[in-house]
Order: sequence, then structure tokens, then C-alpha cells
Amino acid sequence: MLNKKYFPNQNLQKGQILIVAVVFMTIILILTSNLFNRTTEFLRFGSRTVTAEQANSLAEAGIDKALWQLNKTAGSYVGENNTQLGSIGSFTVTIANKSSNLKTLTATGYVPNSASPISKKVIKLDVDIDSSIIDFNYAVQVGTGGISMSNNATVNGSVYSNKTGPSSISGSNGARITGDAFSVGNITSPNPTVGGTKHQNQQASQMPSVDYQSWEDDATSGGTTICSPTCLISSGTIGPRKYQGNINITNGSTVTLNGPIYVTGNVNVDNNGKVNLASSFGSNGTVFITDGTVNVSNNGGFNPNNSTPKGYILVVTTSTSPNAMTISNNGANAIFYALDGGASLSNNAQVTALVAASLTMGNNATLNYDSGLADASFTSGPGGSWQAIKGTYRYSP
Repeated sequence: MLNKKYFPNQNLQKGQILIVAVVFMTIILILTSNLFNRTTEFLRFGSRTVTAEQANSLAEAGIDKALWQLNKTAGSYVGENNTQLGSIGSFTVTIANKSSNLKTLTATGYVPNSASPISKKVIKLDVDIDSSIIDFNYAVQVGTGGISMSNNATVNGSVYSNKTGPSSISGSNGARITGDAFSVGNITSPNPTVGGTKHQNQQASQMPSVDYQSWEDDATSGGTTICSPTCLISSGTIGPRKYQGNINITNGSTVTLNGPIYVTGNVNVDNNGKVNLASSFGSNGTVFITDGTVNVSNNGGFNPNNSTPKGYILVVTTSTSPNAMTISNNGANAIFYALDGGASLSNNAQVTALVAASLTMGNNATLNYDSGLADASFTSGPGGSWQAIKGTYRYSP
């Protein structure tokens, strides 16, 4: 037994030790609690980051699906609501139409659902139809074959001929050009009469260019039909499509053009046969290209749509024949392009614009130029042509 004489503060020391122990335990508890809170907050932050990424991925999935659907449905897709994607969550897509060729996609991703989302992300993107601009600055633009106009042939617009010599542009009684006439050589007098100004002895003009291979590839992407040797197309929607052989649209048949067409043989549209551009193109046009000749006659026609401004069909031939294009008897309201071959218009034939190596206009043939063709836009769509506009991808609150 200890002698209190020598240890007078024994009880006091025991009390101090107890106090120190309590303080020490309190500090440990505070540190432990703080560490626990930090760990909990870290886990919560990690969870929020994961769900935010999941919501973002869902919104991106909505954008991707919207683009795919626009191309699949030729632009008629209108969006969707609360589409479930696995067990993660859902997305909603809305579409705002800024014009026939421009839309804004808004996709919202929800985790785990739109009714009570833990996380939500919104992505917006502008999309348009990929198109090529081809400048048709003149009603008629021809190469070294020149322009020959018979009685009462009329060009409502301006013309340019790259032919040299005394008859770069020639005409008979009543032939007239309402706009300016440009020629590398001379323009015969008194016909054709020129309503604008005669510009003779000019430099050769740069002809509008068409990327043949690109349009042939776009058409072929829709599949190939083998014609033996001629396909008779009587109705329905065509394009994009390649036809191996000749095609004939005749006897009142009416078809709607929904994409580019490539024909390896000859094209014949006659006896009230019609090829109409789909309204879904808006003010864009598309291309109908052939390696053979083009014949449009007896009220046959390639017709634009009713958009403002109109979308036109560009009829192209790669033929080098002097009769690469023959248009007669009230055909055909389109743009015709025969850069390496000759074109002839006769018997009230009506064309919107023409580019050819040479042009012969018969009695009463008419060409009515549309000024909007100075920067005409052509596309392989609407099917398969919608694309994102760079710089428009953005997050929205």
C-alpha cells in the first residue's frame, strides 16, 4: 500500500489522466467523423459525376438517332418522347424547323427517368442538307459549237457563246434574246434581236462544272437495277438509284424523284411522261445523269417542285454526240447540261437553263431562265443528306 505521505496527489493524477483520455477520444471521434463525412461526400460526388455522364451519353444517343432517322425518312422525322435506353435512363428529342433545309435538334437525357431525374443533360445541334452549288449565270451557255436560232426562237435571259468566227450566235426571222448576248465571235444581224446589249469578241467563258463521278456514286449508293435492255418506269418514287441500261418514262406515267439517278444508257421521257422533283427537297434540286442521250418530247417533262424559290432537276449527259439532248413539243422544265455534246430544242420546247457544246433552237422553241439559278443548289438528299453544321453543337440548361 502506497504511503500518502510520499504520493499526496495520486487521486489528482488519476483525474487528469481521465480528462486527457476523454479529450483524446473526442479528438479521434471528431477526426473520424470528418473523415467519414469527406468520404461520403466523395462517394456522392462520384455518383453524381457518373449519372451526369450517363445523362450526357443518353442525350448524345438522342442526337445520333435523330440524324439517322432524318436521313432514313427523307427529313420527315419529328422527334420522340421518353425513349428508354436499357436500364440507365431515357431520352427525348424535339425538332425545330428553321427552314425546309435547316433544323435544330434538341435531345434531353434523363437518369433514371424523366419523371424524377437524378441527372439531366440537354444537347442542341443544327443540321442541314449537304448540297453542291453550281452557278448557272446565263440562260444559255455553250462551247465552241455556238448558238443557232430558227424562226421565232426565244431566249428569255442572257446567253454566252464560246464559238469564234462570224456566227457565234446566229438567228432567223423573229429570233430574239431578251437579255444580254456575249460571244467570243460575232452575232449575226438583224437576227437574233437582242433586248439587252451585244458583247462581241469577248474572252471565252468558264463553263459550269458538274462532278460526274460524285453524282454517279451517290445514285449507285441506293442500289442497281439491271435493264434488259430498257426499264419502263410507270409510277412511284425513284432515287437514289443506278439503272444499268436504258430507261423509258412514257404514256402519262408520273414518277417522283427522291434522289439522284444514274443511267448507263439512253433516257426517253415522252407522251406526257413526267419526272417531278419531290417537295421535300425544298429549294434544292438533284441530278439525273446518263452516259447516253436524252430525249424529251410530246409533253414529256422534268418538273421542279413548288418551293419558293423552286428546286430544279439538273439533267446531265456525258455523251459527246451532236444529238446528246433533244427536247421538243412542250418539254421540259429543267436545267439541261451536255458539256461535251450538242443540244436541240424544237416545236415549242421549253427549258429553264442549258449548258452544252452547241445549241440549235427550232421554230418557236423557248428558254425561260430563272434568275435564282445563278447559285443553284443541288443535293443527293433529302434521303441520306442531313448532316451536322460545324460549330453548332452546344449544351443547354
